[in-house]
Amino acid sequence: MRLDQLQLELRPRPNAQALDLGMALLRVDGVQVYLAFLALWLPLLLLAAAAIFVFPDYGGFAPLVVWWLRPLLERAPLYVLSRNVFGEKISWRQAVRAWPSLLRGGWFRLLTWWRFFLPNRGLYQPIWLLEGLRGKAAADRRRIIGRDGGQAAYWFGLACAHFELILQLGFIAFIGFFLSEEHAINPFAFFWDIDNNANTLWNNLSLLICYGVAVAIIAPMYTACCFTLYLNRRATLEAWDVELMLRQLTPPPSSATPSSAIVAGLLPLFLLGMLLHSPASHGNESALACEKPDYLVAQQGQRSEAHNETQQQLREQLDAVYQHEDLLGYRCVQTWVLKNQEKKKKKSKEKIDAPDLSALAAFLKVLLIALGIGLLAWLLYRYREYMPRWFIPERRFVATEVSGMDIRPESLPDDICAEVNRLWAAGQQRAALALLYRATISRLVNEYHVRIGRGATEQDCVRYAERAATQQQISADCLRLCKEVTTHWLNGAYGQRWLHSETLVALLHRWQQQFEPASAELGS
Repeated sequence: MRLDQLQLELRPRPNAQALDLGMALLRVDGVQVYLAFLALWLPLLLLAAAAIFVFPDYGGFAPLVVWWLRPLLERAPLYVLSRNVFGEKISWRQAVRAWPSLLRGGWFRLLTWWRFFLPNRGLYQPIWLLEGLRGKAAADRRRIIGRDGGQAAYWFGLACAHFELILQLGFIAFIGFFLSEEHAINPFAFFWDIDNNANTLWNNLSLLICYGVAVAIIAPMYTACCFTLYLNRRATLEAWDVELMLRQLTPPPSSATPSSAIVAGLLPLFLLGMLLHSPASHGNESALACEKPDYLVAQQGQRSEAHNETQQQLREQLDAVYQHEDLLGYRCVQTWVLKNQEKKKKKSKEKIDAPDLSALAAFLKVLLIALGIGLLAWLLYRYREYMPRWFIPERRFVATEVSGMDIRPESLPDDICAEVNRLWAAGQQRAALALLYRATISRLVNEYHVRIGRGATEQDCVRYAERAATQQQISADCLRLCKEVTTHWLNGAYGQRWLHSETLVALLHRWQQQFEPASAELGS
């Protein structure tokens, strides 16, 4: 690998910076990368669209098929990126021509059990494509590469999948605005009309196009960012930055000049001086000055005598190697310590003669646990209405008073409509509408078991009725009647706007049919 020709400033970076490096790489070579992907992606979409027309009954599988084959298509933009990184300019035509030869290695894994569960596949594509590893070697390589970058690639793949979904939904909504009916509010309503066979064909085709456009935007980004994650991982593992620096320091032998020869001769002396004055060497000297920790002495134990001179020499060589700071097993560090620290500790220990508070601690422990349990119990009781029905059995709620009005059935006259007519004829319009509104709320609570709170206002009662209608607890006609009664009551009580007598008669007739069907039948 020609690291000296790398076009990137490659060094170990955090994964977030590695992903950002992928976006920067895509901005430089984006045209060829996108064209290399679209040159394969668009024909696949056209084939899927043709399959929708030929097999309209199976048109829903077309997006699934193109989604399934997508990992193989990502190798073309990866090929462009991998060559451009080392200064070799590859056009999208060259990438497309080379694409069939790029399919070897990992294709079966990518199209089977990896397809559903590993969104970080982009991190491992270079192992097959660039390193050419197969079998156990590839598995070991994936394990090493994924040890640090696998999780980042996984979450980045999930994020890209969500971006694709958001773009797809946006495109679908945009199409739905034009294809839905004139007064339709929901732009997705057109796509839900699956009973219409004419719409099914165009629905499948629209979904395929929307998915294709979303993938065409996101897929090259995903490939580029996963590729830079791979490069970053290799740079960290193989110290590419150090290798690049050494290559820059060491001149090529063929171009050696008298001055460069002098530099080459002085370079070993310079490196030797750096080693002698390096912190490691100081650390080694300081380590030699330290005594070996007791746990290490106990762990190593006593060494038996050497059997022969060769073994003794080998032991001496090993001991010399293990004298290095990195292999000692402990580190000797020189730090600043207060002179009389130990004396102060002893004095402080002598002064402290605290009583035994274990009993108090145990009591506080029990008290805190009891308070915690009590708080939890209170919270469960306080918010019991929000608990699932299976957790707390539903208790029938029957209100007897709403906004100061008595809604008990026994507080109402036997013939409500007759009493309302009598009050209306006597000029007591407010009392008549109040009785009708109160009787309506009473019927909702006592006959239909609508949950209405004691302090509920008129608008609250309407909202409770709407919720009951949504849950099919009351009918739509009943809800409409409740709203009309409430509206007439509010207009009369707060605005002195009374309804006409004919309207009241019609309203009472409907009210009688809705809430007193037995009386209505007798009256008819």
